[in-house]
Amino acid sequence: MTACAGTTRKGAHCTMPSAKGCDYCILHDPDPAAARRRKRNASRAATLGNSKIGTEIRSTRLLVRDIVELTITKELHPLVRKRLTGVVQLLQVYARLAELEIVAGERPRPGEVSLPEDIPERVQEWAEGEGAKVREKEARAGELSAAMQAHGCDMGVVKAVMGG
Repeated sequence: MTACAGTTRKGAHCTMPSAKGCDYCILHDPDPAAARRRKRNASRAATLGNSKIGTEIRSTRLLVRDIVELTITKELHPLVRKRLTGVVQLLQVYARLAELEIVAGERPRPGEVSLPEDIPERVQEWAEGEGAKVREKEARAGELSAAMQAHGCDMGVVKAVMGG
C-alpha cells in the first residue's frame, strides 16, 4: 500500500495508507461522495455511538430490565409488583421524551438523560419495604380478625366494611 498524498493541518505528509484505487486516504479523499460519507459517519459517532448519552440510555434500559426481573418474580406481593409496573411505565415515558428531544434536534447534555446512579438500589429497597409493609398489614389483620372472633364479633360485617 502506498501512503496518502494528502497533508495534515500542520503541513506534514499524511502517514495513513491510501484507499484502494486512490492516491488519498479516507480522510483526505477530495471526492464529494467520500466527503458525504465522512460527514455522515462523524454525525453518527457524535449522536449516540460514542457519547455519554448513549451510555446513560443504556444504563436506564438496564434499570428497566432489573425492575422487570423483580416484577416477574413470585417473591413480591402482587400489590408491590403492580406498583413496580407503574414505575416501569414512568421510565418508558421518560425514555420516550428523551428520544423525542434527540429527534427534534435538541442535544441533551450528559447527565440529563440518565437517572441517578443509586436508583436500582433505591427501587430494590422500596420494593422490599413495600412487601414488608403488606405482609405486616396482613399479619395485623389476621391477628385482629382472630381477636374479634374470640370476642364473638361477626366477621362478615367487618370484612364488608374493610372491602374484603
